[in-house]
Amino acid sequence: MSLETVKRSPVPSHAKVTAAKKPSLARPNFLDEITVEHGPADVLGKFFLKADTAARERGVTLSFAPLHELQDINDRNRETWKPLVPLFSTRHNDLDPEHSFCILGRNRAGEVVATQAARLYEWPNSSFYDAARSLRLFYDHPETQALPGETCNVTAEAAKLVKGRVVFSGGGWYRPDFRKRWLSGILPRISRAYAYTRWNSDFTTTVMDKGVVNGGFHKRCGYSNIEWVLDWRNTPLGDMYLAFLWMQPDELISDLRNFLETFDTQVDAVVDNRRAQN
Repeated sequence: MSLETVKRSPVPSHAKVTAAKKPSLARPNFLDEITVEHGPADVLGKFFLKADTAARERGVTLSFAPLHELQDINDRNRETWKPLVPLFSTRHNDLDPEHSFCILGRNRAGEVVATQAARLYEWPNSSFYDAARSLRLFYDHPETQALPGETCNVTAEAAKLVKGRVVFSGGGWYRPDFRKRWLSGILPRISRAYAYTRWNSDFTTTVMDKGVVNGGFHKRCGYSNIEWVLDWRNTPLGDMYLAFLWMQPDELISDLRNFLETFDTQVDAVVDNRRAQN
């Protein structure tokens, strides 16, 4: 793979919209699917190279896929993975490849052992707050698809300011034998960075429940902005008390720079700490 062939960055060519339509069994080189279209090419290019290398060092090879494959993988791994949040479910939304993608991580046997997804919302005249309260965040047609009595009350004031081209990043899962490998510090960042450079997003968002936040997962993923709460009741997953997390492009790029400078050191520190406890 020659870096001299890159158009704008040291990342080989682009994961265009049409690439998401290819069957994932073809599994083209992950980096060959990416071009930096928006944002600082030097930072993003170096990040994609380092993140892909870090995943490979952990026994995981990455590829892009459409969202219906994420749905299929979720269905097959229900023992270790709850049903997808409706906003990533192809049973509730028309998740076309122009506005969504997922990243699949496979082990050496070709089995999917990790996932991450993102989708783009376009809200020029509304906000995350409006979409959540109306349930349009979760369903194409909430009036017919939401459960009886399903509601979402939002007290996170920042959600009212999140509008324009908004990415929701989530759909993360790691097979039990691939947990504690710091993949959760790699895949969410790839998802956010790729979504940003592909869609020129104004905000990247996600939600997390209290237990996940208390475990420090949001910090490991690189989020620094957090506000409570989305109180989502009578959902397909039961009642959910969720934190709202978001970042803007400058914060996203700053986090990627930090990843480039400190990721290996952070992982080594965690490993050393575990050894000291044993």
